[in-house]
Amino acid sequence: MELTIDELATQARLPVRTLREYHSMRLLPPPERRGRIGVYGAQHVDRLALIGRLQRRGYSLAGIKDLLAAWDAGADLTTLLGVDSGPAALDETPLRISGAQLRERVPALTAAAIGQGVAAGLLVPLEKDYFLVRSPALLALVADGARAGVPLTAMLDMIAGLTRGIGALADELAGNVVEQIAPPLAATGDAGQLQSLLQRWRVLLPQGVASILADRLGAALLATAEGEPAGEQLRVAIGRIRVGVTTDTTGTIRRQRT
Repeated sequence: MELTIDELATQARLPVRTLREYHSMRLLPPPERRGRIGVYGAQHVDRLALIGRLQRRGYSLAGIKDLLAAWDAGADLTTLLGVDSGPAALDETPLRISGAQLRERVPALTAAAIGQGVAAGLLVPLEKDYFLVRSPALLALVADGARAGVPLTAMLDMIAGLTRGIGALADELAGNVVEQIAPPLAATGDAGQLQSLLQRWRVLLPQGVASILADRLGAALLATAEGEPAGEQLRVAIGRIRVGVTTDTTGTIRRQRT
C-alpha cells in the first residue's frame, strides 16, 4: 500500500491538516520519502485507526501520545491499556510480585522503604515475601524517580499524598451516589439501569479524573514553583510536554491559544 497524504486523509476520513498536526505531535510516524513526495503505508492507516479507537474510548490526544510513545518503546499496548482486563480502559490489572522482583524494579527499596510503601498504599503484603501492587503504573513512577536520583522517601511521600487524596475523593463520590443518585434510579424499579450507568461511569470517571488532574497538576506545578530554584526548568519542561491542542467531533485539530 502506497498512499499520498491526500489519499491517506481520504481513506481515514480526516482533514489533511489533522494528519499534519498528528505529525507535529509525533502521533503519526513520518512517511517514506520518494524524492519530494511522502509515501504512506498500511502502518499509517493502522495507526490512524488506533488513534480513532482510543479517542472513542475517551482518551485525550495527550494520553494517546503517551500511550503510543510507550508502545513504540516496546511496551505491550494491550497490557498498557488494560483493554482485556475489565470494563474500565484506565483500570490496571493488579500485580503480584515477590520481594526479590520488587527490589529488581526498585533497587533502592530497603526494608524500611517497603514499610513506607505499605503505609502509602502502594504495596499490600501477601504470604511468603510476596506483595500485591494495585497500580503497577505508580510502582513504575517510583522506580523512575529513584533511577533519576530522587530520594525514595520523597517518591513514597508523594504516593501517600496521592492515595489519601484519592481516598477522600472516593468517599465523597460514594456519598453522592448512595444519597443522591441511587434513590431516584431505584424508585423507577429498573434494577438494570443503575448497573448499566455504573458500568459506564467506571470508565468515564477515571478518564475524567485523569484529564482534570493533568491540567490541575501542570498549573499547580507552575504556580508552586514560581520563584523557586527549579522553577524555570519546570516551566520549560512542562511547556515541552504540553500538547496544546483541541479536537472537535470531526477529528479536526486546532492549536490552543495561550
